[in-house]
Amino acid sequence: MYFSSDEKANVIIGEAAMNLFNAGQEVNVELLIQELQVMADSEVNEYRLEQMQTARQWLTGFKTIGSRTTRPANWLSRNAGIEPAINASADDIFFKH
Repeated sequence: MYFSSDEKANVIIGEAAMNLFNAGQEVNVELLIQELQVMADSEVNEYRLEQMQTARQWLTGFKTIGSRTTRPANWLSRNAGIEPAINASADDIFFKH
């Protein structure tokens, strides 16, 4: 199975999030950064250490509100393949032609 570097970073962040969740802690940016540091402190694999460092640096950009670009995320702003809702009764049946 092939993972891109983004997918690998997501796996590391997900691992940190699950550690927090399993410990009954809130999952937020600050705690994710701290958990990644805790994970790194006991990690011996250099590749995973590098991933954790990269993930911490990336997450640091989200520590304050407005620290990232204000343009909307593409997946939030596009309506690709989504048709607008019709203002009709639920009892009505419509067929597309």
